[in-house]
Amino acid sequence: MEPADPPRKNYALKSREFERVNAPAGTQAKSAEHDIPAILQQNRTVEKQAGFDEIVLKVVKSRRKRDYWLLLITGNLATVGLVALGGFNPVSLVYGLAGVVVLSLGLTWIMWFIMDDY
Repeated sequence: MEPADPPRKNYALKSREFERVNAPAGTQAKSAEHDIPAILQQNRTVEKQAGFDEIVLKVVKSRRKRDYWLLLITGNLATVGLVALGGFNPVSLVYGLAGVVVLSLGLTWIMWFIMDDY
């Protein structure tokens, strides 16, 4: 004889219980504990007393131009050097010229249009 199936479990959500914190729109009574503008004003007052509201901008000289020229000259010299080591035949000259153009355009695009100032 087969065992009887256990009784089916019934799952349900709990009843909704909300704690009303803010006063309804028609009444004038407000809770001081949950008054957001007052809390933000209190935070702002503490910031001013601590001196955190003063913003100091540091002028940092960008290194982007220096790095751009260093990478451009070094990369192009390396490409020309590899072409010179491989011999001066038309195929290596075309590949070398293409390498210089791709390197220059790619580096210019990345350094001046993609990257932010650093």
